[in-house]
Amino acid sequence: MKKQKRFFVLLLALILIFSSTPVSAASLKIKKSGKATTYTGKQLKVTYNGTNIPITSYPGLTLSGYNMIPYYYVFVKNGPKMSYSYNSNKTCLTLTYNGTTVKLYNKKKTAYVNGVKKTLGIAPIFVTFVKSNKKVFMIPAKAVCGYFGFTYSYSSSKKTITITGTDKNTVSSDSSSSVNSQSASSTQATSFKSMSTSKFIKTIGPLAQADAKESGVMASVTMAQAILESGWGKSDLAQKANNLFGMKTSLSGNTWNGSTWDGSSKYTKTTAEYDSNNKKYYVTASFRKYPSVEKSIGDHSAYLTHAKNGSSLRYSGLTSATTYKKQLTIIKNGGYATSSTYVNDLCKIITQYNLDDWD
Repeated sequence: MKKQKRFFVLLLALILIFSSTPVSAASLKIKKSGKATTYTGKQLKVTYNGTNIPITSYPGLTLSGYNMIPYYYVFVKNGPKMSYSYNSNKTCLTLTYNGTTVKLYNKKKTAYVNGVKKTLGIAPIFVTFVKSNKKVFMIPAKAVCGYFGFTYSYSSSKKTITITGTDKNTVSSDSSSSVNSQSASSTQATSFKSMSTSKFIKTIGPLAQADAKESGVMASVTMAQAILESGWGKSDLAQKANNLFGMKTSLSGNTWNGSTWDGSSKYTKTTAEYDSNNKKYYVTASFRKYPSVEKSIGDHSAYLTHAKNGSSLRYSGLTSATTYKKQLTIIKNGGYATSSTYVNDLCKIITQYNLDDWD
């Protein structure tokens, strides 16, 4: 009887010991590159501008010494709510926010920030959280925050990543001068270099509106094309020549009226072209240089409304079209762009930023 009692006491002690071990509680079943593993490191929390991001089921992970976070839940669904796209063929994630575009690739340490090549300390990777059965693309938190100009800090004791960024809808404090005064003056693209998306829209909106009254090109169309073609006014051509639309010195035989270009000022640079087989090659081309953004907008609209293809208007019917999609379709069909997604790309920009409010 005493032996049985000792046995049960020993059994109870063993149960208490094993039930209190923290290993199983701290472990996390995940799959990396299709291989199942147990993650026993810290499960990281994330805050953005003081607000906790709900990622309990798919927390941040420390992999090879780098803190990795689920981009969609931190940057898209919550946090700054960035624009994004994922190309499964190229395994490329594109994040866009406040005029900055970052491209990240699965299992590659190469990233591109506004077209400039960067090298990451660790490659982004897909991780499947077994319990929630969620496949999540994890990206290096500190590096990506730096690319977007966010402040990043990490508390090891609190297992928390703290991210501080600029609200997309907040206009910076240097906006004391009114938009109207900017419209009346000679706007320089150099002012766009560090400008937020919201302020860019508020700056160029009145310019596009004023032009629309004269040309008939809808303000939303002008704004969307400027955003797409100049990268929110931050492209080299915009910064050096106030040229928001890639207007070359020679276009359609220069057979149109109302041009605001002086006929001689130019900026020469190397640019990419594509042959009939869609193979990229580079040429040195001359682009129109304008004294102001207003002149760039005016010349672009004059081209769209007066350029000819033979004896006929290249973009016939443009000014009688009553919707931005119809105008964009006429522009595309007139040969302005070769991309099959050009109209859809511009429509997405218009709807995302409510540019039709300026029409």
